[in-house]
Amino acid sequence: MYQSIYNRECMSLNGCWQYRIDQNDVGKRQSWYLDTEFGKAWHPIKVPHNWYLEEEIGDYFGTIWCARHFRVPAEKKGQKIFLHFEGVDYIAEVWLNGKYLGMHEGMFNAFEFDITSLVKWEDDNLLIVRDNASKDPTEYILADGDETPLSEEYKFHQSKGITQIKGHMIEAMHRPGSMTSFRQDGNSGGIWGDVKLVFRPQTYIQWAKSYSKIGYKKDWLGDKQDKPDGTGLAAFDVYINHCQDEAQKTKLVLEITPYNFEADSSCRIEREVVLQPGENVFKITATIPDVRLWWTWDHGKPNLYTATLSAADDEIKMNFGVKEIVTDDKGQWYLNGKHIFLRGMRYISSLWMSEANEEMWKNDFSKMLDMDINAIRIGSHVERDGLYTMCDELGLLMWQVFPLHYCISDSDDVINRASDMMRDMGMMLTNHACMGMWSVYKEPEIYGLQDKPNVYFKLCDVLKETLGSIDPIRWIHKGDYREGVQNIMIGSCQDGDMDVHTAAIMPNIVEFGSDSVPNLKSLKKFIPEDKLWPPQWDVWQYWGLFYYNQFRRGKVEIGNSLEEFIHNTQAYEALVVKEQIEFLRQRKYQPVASMFLYYWNDACPIMGSGLFDYYREPYEVYAAMKAVYTQVLISLEWEEEPHVLGREKKYERGEMFRGKVWVNNDHFHDIKNAEIHWEITKEGSDEALAGATFTDTLKEDSAVVKADINWIIPEDYIGYYEVKMSVKDENGNILSQNSTKIMACA
Repeated sequence: MYQSIYNRECMSLNGCWQYRIDQNDVGKRQSWYLDTEFGKAWHPIKVPHNWYLEEEIGDYFGTIWCARHFRVPAEKKGQKIFLHFEGVDYIAEVWLNGKYLGMHEGMFNAFEFDITSLVKWEDDNLLIVRDNASKDPTEYILADGDETPLSEEYKFHQSKGITQIKGHMIEAMHRPGSMTSFRQDGNSGGIWGDVKLVFRPQTYIQWAKSYSKIGYKKDWLGDKQDKPDGTGLAAFDVYINHCQDEAQKTKLVLEITPYNFEADSSCRIEREVVLQPGENVFKITATIPDVRLWWTWDHGKPNLYTATLSAADDEIKMNFGVKEIVTDDKGQWYLNGKHIFLRGMRYISSLWMSEANEEMWKNDFSKMLDMDINAIRIGSHVERDGLYTMCDELGLLMWQVFPLHYCISDSDDVINRASDMMRDMGMMLTNHACMGMWSVYKEPEIYGLQDKPNVYFKLCDVLKETLGSIDPIRWIHKGDYREGVQNIMIGSCQDGDMDVHTAAIMPNIVEFGSDSVPNLKSLKKFIPEDKLWPPQWDVWQYWGLFYYNQFRRGKVEIGNSLEEFIHNTQAYEALVVKEQIEFLRQRKYQPVASMFLYYWNDACPIMGSGLFDYYREPYEVYAAMKAVYTQVLISLEWEEEPHVLGREKKYERGEMFRGKVWVNNDHFHDIKNAEIHWEITKEGSDEALAGATFTDTLKEDSAVVKADINWIIPEDYIGYYEVKMSVKDENGNILSQNSTKIMACA
């Protein structure tokens, strides 16, 4: 049963530990868990850590033992003492003072042991952890018939059926060994999270599940419609562990107070309960007067409340928000009854979780807010709890995807183990106010093999049922490419010359984007100098180039130098991503409801799809996307068939150029007297050859054509023209500036 720390008193066990590599897996037979002296075979290591980042260990697969001594303060006698691990990748076995505590499987879910009876009070305690992070035994099969200069082992390989539940950390595109026969490289093994002692009273609250809703009441005297009544309802399932032999009568108390705002909206309720020995569960509910709702930052304030729950001698505090997020049968999203468009971003802090920290998230999220992102999708991965807490407070809506990706085994054993982890993940995250919707699997039906595991109709169904037992309220999605969800990666996973006007567009675009090569400074940090130019394609493929994507789909020119090639990839990515955004936002609610770039940063040193590389150096696409992800956007839809994104727009001299000027307003209010302007100039010139300026009202939450352009390309010029566009408010403040290049050919 999952137990949360809440506001408990804790003692950190982070810091200097000792480690010993068990390459031949003999440690248990030789009783290494009894080794108290840490002789020459043991070496210092800092916890938290990931092996890959340790120079002496590197990309090792197998078993490592970690150990340390600690003392427990004498004043803690009489309390329950738990040994808590935030995260260990992948199978951890734990001993304390030579006594076996147990085993835990799973990279992302926290776990703990009750060590009250095993603690030495007057002496050192010996803690030993056996961490096994071996390669998954799946077979990798060549699934690549494309003509490329790659050696066979560096071509696209597909796993037959992964059995470890690690998501992006074992089976994804952008990681060391990407899509090759080496695709498990970059091992994330290690005690990557905090280790601490947690102190609780003899009778304690081990977990509380929150549920909140907006209060409604039927208008009996008016239009007979159900309407919000200004209240909120907050209900909690409180799990209490009573570690006594006899039943005890006590009061269960709930007090609700504002957390991040000032208001006289506190409430308190008491309930008399009888605690039986062992685990008890009780419901306690309170009505919040004059409720303040949780909103995404762009549509209101992310108002949070603090719930203080107490029973017997224990008290915990937890924050929660009151909100309702629902989807309709057309895949549209409604937050607190308002239709909402999600300008999203897919996010992974790092392939090696010990690197993820509050400073990293603050830097990333401040940039996201600056470019008007209001939603995040954590895909096939789970972040540290502090990230979700930060999203609660910042007002960033979360779409959480369970860590399963591509080809996972559909065996009963995998279903059982994955379901246990799903239950834990749901309990870890469901109370967060930012949590909006779930997916139990990233891409359950995307494989390069004909004989596919039947995960969508087996594993995904059981996972959905399991998660639904924890969170029966939020929408639970089984897997991408079903239920109105799709990816659009033009010039990467899809042909760069695809006709988007003939493509079927789903409401929720959970991945869009393209690929490119990092700048030279970053590239030199992971590609050997002698493999850089001319590119040694096997090495480049290993580090994520995807030869076929770049040259067959994206059709990027390699150029005459490394610097030129880097620029060509980045310039193409910048243009095709910008035009994907414009195309999708012009289809706001027709049918597009959400869009998530793939992704914010590269999770490891790689040639990836991020706005930033692993070292947080920006790609050219960052500035291009920032310009068009604003809440108000003016954009051009040029009328050309087939309609191709990311390519030069070529016209013959004397030909008619036709286009539509779109304006999006994602605000929940009208913008009156907005000045809309468009003009056509020669590239580098300020002289308008055609154009118009007018004022109009931008209706709230809209995407509308505001002007039609019909312009004959002059006969006397060969070269580029620019269609420049802008929107200003009535005070002259620029809300959106944009441009599109067209080329006059001979």
